[in-house]
Order: sequence, then structure tokens, then C-alpha cells
Amino acid sequence: MGLLSQLFGKKTESAIKDLLNDAEKKIRDGIKDGFKEDSPKPAAAKPAEASAHVAEPEQERSDALWGEIMPKDENQFSFNGTYKEYFEKIFTEEFPEYSFLLAHPKYYSSDIYTFSQGGSKKLVVELMKKRCEAQALRRETLREGIPYLRFYTDCSEIGWWNPRTYVIGKIREALNR
Repeated sequence: MGLLSQLFGKKTESAIKDLLNDAEKKIRDGIKDGFKEDSPKPAAAKPAEASAHVAEPEQERSDALWGEIMPKDENQFSFNGTYKEYFEKIFTEEFPEYSFLLAHPKYYSSDIYTFSQGGSKKLVVELMKKRCEAQALRRETLREGIPYLRFYTDCSEIGWWNPRTYVIGKIREALNR
């Protein structure tokens, strides 16, 4: 936004930030401007950090992997456990030939999983909140030529469920499998 403030002054930069913050709040609060009143409402989900989630009745679940209605496919929010347990279960069940190490960065909150095989780093997966703007790890892995994936763990209200088949597909694609 520094360029905008140089071109139009600090008031414009502040107004744009306010507009973006307002839009983000509306999305988080579930306001759906322009949708019909009878359109499906997002499924209520417990926060990502909760230890257990209650699945919706099967007839109210969607075949889609993302969208306003929780998918039928097992996902982070229908899984009976924490988001870390959900992802680690996928890692161990679907990618047993890789070992993974969990780390946490010093200056922001996320979970960093480094996949290795035969002592060689093969993939970095970062689990973080959508509002986090950290990019250093992404740039570092790019410089190293190591695939990097990011999964946001707090976006059920806008239809990002992290369904199992999606997570597996993204990891397989990154590992060229």
C-alpha cells in the first residue's frame, strides 16, 4: 500500500485498508450480499482448535469439495479431533514412505511439517490462519527448489474445508506422485 500513499496520500491508503478490513469482516460474519434469501447458508462449524467436531446429517452434506455446504468427504471440520491430528493422520496413512518433522516459526503462529525421504527434504507443508501474511518460508523453499504447500485452518465459514481427497491430491501433486 506504500505506493498508493505516495500517489494519493495517507488518507487513501487508510481508506483502502478500512475497506479491505470491512470486506474481510463481512465475509467472516457470513454476510452474503447479492445472494437470494433462500440460498443455502454455510454449515456451522466449531473453531479449528476444538478437539471434537459434530458432523452434519448426511443429507445436508455436499458432493463438492468446497463451498457453503460441508462436503461428504471427510474434512478438517467433520474429523473427530484437532486440525493437527487430522493432517497428521493423512500424512501417516497416505504417505508412509515419508517421515515428517513438526516445527513452529519464531515470529508468527503456524505449524510447519517438513517431509523427508532418505535424509532428503522433499516437501514443506504449512498450516496457518488465513489472516497470517508470512511469506518468508514460502520464498525460502522456492529458493531451495523444495515444494511448498499452505493449508488455512480457519476458513470453514467461506467454504474451505480441507477435505481429505483435496489435501491428498495437493500433496501428491507437490511430490510428483
